[in-house]
Amino acid sequence: MCVCAVPETAALVVEANPELDLLVNEIAELRPLPVVALRVLELSEGDRFSAHELAQTVSADQALTAKILRLSNSAYYGFPRRITTVRDAVVLLGFRAVRSATLASCVIETLPGGQVLDPVGAWRFSVSVGMLAEVLSRATREHVDEAFTAGVLHNIGRLAMDQQRPQELRRCIEVAQQRGWTIAQAERQVIGYTDAEVGGALALHWNFPPALADAVARHNLDVNALPDPESLAAFVIRARLFARASGLTDGVELSSSDEPSSEWGVPPLSRSLAQTGGIAGIAERVAAFVDSSANRA
Repeated sequence: MCVCAVPETAALVVEANPELDLLVNEIAELRPLPVVALRVLELSEGDRFSAHELAQTVSADQALTAKILRLSNSAYYGFPRRITTVRDAVVLLGFRAVRSATLASCVIETLPGGQVLDPVGAWRFSVSVGMLAEVLSRATREHVDEAFTAGVLHNIGRLAMDQQRPQELRRCIEVAQQRGWTIAQAERQVIGYTDAEVGGALALHWNFPPALADAVARHNLDVNALPDPESLAAFVIRARLFARASGLTDGVELSSSDEPSSEWGVPPLSRSLAQTGGIAGIAERVAAFVDSSANRA
């Protein structure tokens, strides 16, 4: 099946594509998303009981609890006092932060990478995009609930291909490098679908919220091709472009030679970026996040 470009207001539509369908079914069977992640996806920050349910759900998984506490006490958050329970993490860091960290940890465990991709580099790039999408959300007060999560998870399709179709992914990378194409262009030519479409199909299978699934599926498009320039997908695209222009990559696609968009140099976006310590601060926090999330208890 293939994720199509449809208006943002419509649900993602999929067309028949046997190879993509087979790949998604393989991943669903061999690498299912943990039940805890599926449950956390259902929780809404606006629900008065969600914070309690989030803490209870995460605490039921000993290994995940250890990861969340390790991350909560890492340099990523830099909280002055030691956090000893998931409930404390939810109270002190916030529902949104713990929910995002939980989802990221679960997906990193499900799709660790390492066949063709450098797993650390791949996840550091994804978290960098997540942090920059969050910078955009703070500056605009849009998509505050899902910007970070969307950025972190935007590349799950490429990680899925790395796990289940490493030879095809390697060939696509080689073709892209030989011909000066983007990875998406090479994928379309070599295998008939893109890793963004794989990610979008997985997101639909895993019942991601519509805007989140849409952002995963469209992250490799031109932002000007989107019907809504302020959509969650647009935030991920803009964050991804800025990351590459700033020298942050996944080790597959080279740093962009394009100058960063001028929007990042003027308020309120420049202030929001400065609050994170700029690109240097983001790189430091990203390393702490990935190291804490990827390590097993």
